[in-house]
Amino acid sequence: MTGGVARMRDLHSLDELQEWLRSNGIPCESWGIGAVKSVRNLWDEITSGEAALSDDPPLRHVSVVSVRIRQYGKQLTEVGQLMAGGAERKRSSPPTEKMKPGETVVAAALRCVAEELGVHETDVTIDPLSLSVAVEKVVSPSYPGLPSEYRLHSVDAQVSGLPRTSFTTEEASGSGDAVISTHYWEWR
Repeated sequence: MTGGVARMRDLHSLDELQEWLRSNGIPCESWGIGAVKSVRNLWDEITSGEAALSDDPPLRHVSVVSVRIRQYGKQLTEVGQLMAGGAERKRSSPPTEKMKPGETVVAAALRCVAEELGVHETDVTIDPLSLSVAVEKVVSPSYPGLPSEYRLHSVDAQVSGLPRTSFTTEEASGSGDAVISTHYWEWR
């Protein structure tokens, strides 16, 4: 790509990704321990189209949808996660999901609410006029040492059937048979 936009890195294997990380001084040897994701997780994000890498400087690009759900005079907030391996992660965000290639913000928001909260899309109303977009560059907490640029799309939603008190949800693997993580939710 030209015109001031970084060229997206084209990698063909997990080994090429590891070599790219190391050659750019990104310490990935400790990834995959505790609440930190592994190089394999990053590879899966890249091959699924949920993330891309660019050179000069090395940067991970991710588009994310964040769904603000306000009820009972409060906003739904994820306060923590318990990963399948027992690692815990503190959180403080509304339901959030990485967007897939070509996915609209509304479609991503509906998928987010379904995956994170287990709510059927017929129980969700997204307000497309509430859309705001922000870009944030930070070092990824999931991949320490890897600078990341998040394009955050935020929308408001009305969701029926949610508990009035704190609750948990479980996120299963794609095959539906193994729990990946438990999410802890509070109204704040």
